[in-house]
Amino acid sequence: MEVSEILIFTEIALCFLGTLCKDIMAVEPRFDVPIVNITVVAGKTAVLPCSIESLGEFKVVWTDQYSTLLTLAEKRIIDDERMVLDRPHTKDWNLLLHDVKYEDRGRYTCQINTLPIKTKTIELIVLVPPEILDTSSNDLTTKEGDTVTLTCNVTGIPRPTVQWFRKPHADSQEHHKERVKTTTHGHYGNQLSDDHCLYTVSHRGVGINGEILIIHNVSRYCDGIYECVAFNDVPPAVNRVISVMVEFPPEVWLNNKKMSQSLGKETILECKVTAFPQAVSVWRFENVFLANSLKHRIDIYKDKGHTIILSVRIMNITKEDFGQYSCFASNEFGEDEETMTLLEFNPPTKPRPVTTTEVRIFTTTPKTRSKLKSSEYDDFIPFKRNEGISHNRGNETFVDGLQFGIKCTGAIVRICAPYSMGKSNAGQTSLYYNGKLLISLIILFNFIIDIFYLV
Repeated sequence: MEVSEILIFTEIALCFLGTLCKDIMAVEPRFDVPIVNITVVAGKTAVLPCSIESLGEFKVVWTDQYSTLLTLAEKRIIDDERMVLDRPHTKDWNLLLHDVKYEDRGRYTCQINTLPIKTKTIELIVLVPPEILDTSSNDLTTKEGDTVTLTCNVTGIPRPTVQWFRKPHADSQEHHKERVKTTTHGHYGNQLSDDHCLYTVSHRGVGINGEILIIHNVSRYCDGIYECVAFNDVPPAVNRVISVMVEFPPEVWLNNKKMSQSLGKETILECKVTAFPQAVSVWRFENVFLANSLKHRIDIYKDKGHTIILSVRIMNITKEDFGQYSCFASNEFGEDEETMTLLEFNPPTKPRPVTTTEVRIFTTTPKTRSKLKSSEYDDFIPFKRNEGISHNRGNETFVDGLQFGIKCTGAIVRICAPYSMGKSNAGQTSLYYNGKLLISLIILFNFIIDIFYLV
């Protein structure tokens, strides 16, 4: 021990015994700040307050929970530069502790060397933000059916709470992660999370903070980015990301089972293959593997997660290109295949156009109508020159052995039309009844239309 240190301790002893101290003043010193507990986050600065009224010639001493002398009057005794005596005012004897460590927690005492000694005790509480230790799990790859254990070892004061989140590999957006739904260890038989994965959480033993996430009978739907987040209300919260890759056999999907195309055109067939790892993915036509050529072009596109899109472009289609096409995929864990049919496209035939027959309705003069009304129901009235009625052969009544005129029918509604009659009764009858049938159909059609509009 050096001479200076011996003198200091001697001075302290004699002072507290009253040998070198002056007479006690009439007004004894007192603490004017109530006893308080100080809470500080590790790494920050703690201020331990000590304010004394009427100190006079007395001395102030700071000690820790182990009765280690820290300061005497305005001198720092301990060899720790983090400790500083702070006196913003005459009556203040505050102890400053910079860069607080968790080991600094405990009871600190501000003392006055009166008889008896007066003391003020302050409890220093140190909070420690959460921290995830390197002994936690790293990225891993597993097989379907295995049990996966993810460990998240954490420290912090108070003890941090750990939560688990998951984001599928196929989802690149951060906000799509969801909290893992878990059960208590030993009671997980009936609870599944939304993604059909079975989880349980096992807490670590006494003295070890953290949680173990167990994924039972892992499947391809359980892979993804797992994140453990630790927090204890002392910012900042911390996290650790663990990638879980699950190996599984391929699955093949086809959007269409049948497709048609015209001769001379081109078409594209597509299938989706999901597998990990990706190995062999091919198109086959009639059990023959297709490759890039003047006829076929094979392309592979990356989709979400472990999915790829495999396409084959068929150029200048001929009849030989129609048939069964298969999308085949395999890896070391299995294989899968889906088949579709390419058919020839036959456009629908055009419907036959509807033909119409023009029917000319002959209009009679007043004089002719008067004669028609007085005749029988079915009359033949020959043309006359002076009535101004024309026909396709002029105004002659007889032309080339045919007599031209008007044929009328009907009792209530009289319908008349041009008519020609030869000398043969057979010809007359044939022409007559054909005209009569056509006129009757026209009357019926007009009658139906009138009823429709009235309704």
